[in-house]
Formats: sequence, C-alpha cells, structure tokens
Amino acid sequence: MSDMPLICPDWEVPDTVSAFVTTRAGGVSQSAFNSFNLADHVGDTSDAVATNRRRLRAILPGIRGWQWLKQVHGARVVVVQEETTSAKADAVITREAGLALSILTADCLPLLLAAEDGSEIAALHCGWRGLAAGIIENTIQAMQTPPESILAWMGPAIGPCHFEVGRDVHAALSAILADDALASAFTPAVGEKFMADLYEVATALLRQQGVQRISGGGFCTSCDQRRFFSYRVSPVCGRNATTICIRSA
Repeated sequence: MSDMPLICPDWEVPDTVSAFVTTRAGGVSQSAFNSFNLADHVGDTSDAVATNRRRLRAILPGIRGWQWLKQVHGARVVVVQEETTSAKADAVITREAGLALSILTADCLPLLLAAEDGSEIAALHCGWRGLAAGIIENTIQAMQTPPESILAWMGPAIGPCHFEVGRDVHAALSAILADDALASAFTPAVGEKFMADLYEVATALLRQQGVQRISGGGFCTSCDQRRFFSYRVSPVCGRNATTICIRSA
C-alpha cells in the first residue's frame, strides 16, 4: 500500500475495503509531535499537520474525500455521504466508495467496523467515557448491516499493563457490562485503583450487540512509544490515525 510504516488489520474484509493505522514515523512534525502527527488541535504547527495529511492522503490514491471528526469523548454518531468539516462526533459511518474515515488517538481505542460484503464501514473513537456512554451500541444501531454480518478490528490503545483507573471508571463501566465481562476487564491494583483493559471492554460491548467476529487488540501505546503517541506518557503529543475506506471501482 505504501512505503510509509503502517499497521494493517488482519481481518476477513473484502479486498475493496482498505484499512490501516499510521505510526509516528514518516512525517515532518518536530519536538513532542515527532514526526507523523495528524492532529490539528494539539499545538503542532499548521504547516506540519497539513504536510503530514497530504502524505496520508497519498497512501490512498483516488480517494475523493477524507472525513475527520471533532472528537469529544461522547457517543454521537454521524453518517456521511460526502466529506464534511467540523463534524462533532466520536463515530462515523459511510456506505460511499472513495470516502476515507479517520479516527485520531493517543491511548484511546480506535475501532473499525465493516460489513462482511464491504458495503458499509465505520470508524469509532473509544475512550472509556465514550464506551460508557454507548458509542459502540449507537454505531451498530445506526448501521444498516445486521450485527452478525459486521466485522470488527481493534487498533492500538493503551494496554491493561499501563491503564490505571479509579473507582469512577469502574463504576461507569459496571453499569453496562455483565459481571463476567467486568471481572475480565478490571484487575484490582493498589488502593482504590484498577488496571483496565479497553480491549476486553470493547469486545464485551460488541458481543452484547451481536458482533462476534472481532480481531485486533494486543497493542499498548504506552509501552510502544517508538510507534505510537501516548497522552498518558506525555500530555503534549501528536495523534496516530486509524483509517478505513471503501475503494472506488
């Protein structure tokens, strides 16, 4: 697909669906944003972000539009037919070929969904707040594809080895997870803390909605700072992009 270092999902989507995650390498950003930062809201220079986004766009020649979101850690989903600006949401769906969807993350979980026939795709930004608010449920309900025909892939997020949370996070997610899923997703740590597993949370919520074919996971953005930005390690940092599109014929 490109000479740029990318992570490509291993899932059973049709050849007409392309998906990948960028790494930190391959861009022009400096200092804490070194080097392939795709976010325009984190303090990086506008010229650097624009250059990096042009390089990103070159990965998918022939794309007619590229949809970014203004992510707010909520549960709003938008369905797009054309590229729009300033879409305030944390998930985006399209059924149109040639329109790339990108999610920006630096510890939160990027989640991709695709119809098994390649007719519909979605990209979700899943922090714990969005997961608790119902971002996965809302997206699946907004898709035309029945859950049993949806494929899911979980991209790089902070792993359970480093994601320490308090009782507030545990309580928020306990309201939507079954007891066995909650036990799998949280390991008691020192004091009032827990080690949380976003991959386990997302997997449980997908299954609760009827999505069974789930892949990905196993990354840790905190451990692997060579490839990934991590907000918890350094609050001033860039963002990796997780992208999916239906290629035009």
